[in-house]
Amino acid sequence: MVKVYGMTIGKLHSFKDLGLVPTLKPHVNLPSPRFSYLEVPGRLGSFDLTESLAGEVLYEMREGSFEFIVADKGVWQKAYERLKRDVHGLKTTLVLDSESSFYYQGRVWVSDFKSDKNYEMITLNYRLNPYKHSVLDMETSGVYTLKNVQVKEGQEVRLIRDFDMTLIPEFTNKTLNTLSVDFKGKTYSLKQGVSRFPELRTRENNMTLTFQGTGTLDISYLRGWL
Repeated sequence: MVKVYGMTIGKLHSFKDLGLVPTLKPHVNLPSPRFSYLEVPGRLGSFDLTESLAGEVLYEMREGSFEFIVADKGVWQKAYERLKRDVHGLKTTLVLDSESSFYYQGRVWVSDFKSDKNYEMITLNYRLNPYKHSVLDMETSGVYTLKNVQVKEGQEVRLIRDFDMTLIPEFTNKTLNTLSVDFKGKTYSLKQGVSRFPELRTRENNMTLTFQGTGTLDISYLRGWL
């Protein structure tokens, strides 16, 4: 039996729920890098300012399309109506059968459909966020959390960055007393509640944090892959 590769858009599977058969094995396009150059009269070449604003390469949205055949003309109208109601233009998630460990976020919509005496054809366009996320983090919108981390004076906690996105941790101090965290020679104060510091970030393989004070906290960060 030939395996039909498809995708799950929101809660609908393209083949199991809608009877759509892709004309090609589906894949999501890579995001284009967002380059920035400054042209200076009289100078050969140009200044590359790509990383100057954010300190890293930023990416455009992922854009592309999927083309499907509806071999069973009897299910065409039902599939079309469900796509209009549950998918067309709505913010959604997308999981490819061939890449089931990850999900994408963005919008999918019906862009074209054709019909002849043998079959119907439908095209879905997509515009998705640059980074995909682990399905294990789907319920938290891509955020991974280390819960109830017990820290004491001088304790080190290492966060592993095994993904492509910049690691920017968020701290939830669950104790009444103020804690502090050191990273690369800088100290950040963690009062009770949520604290996040845009400059506390890394693109290295791991982040080693040194805590001062005793208490319990959650450490959360968004994990994303290209």
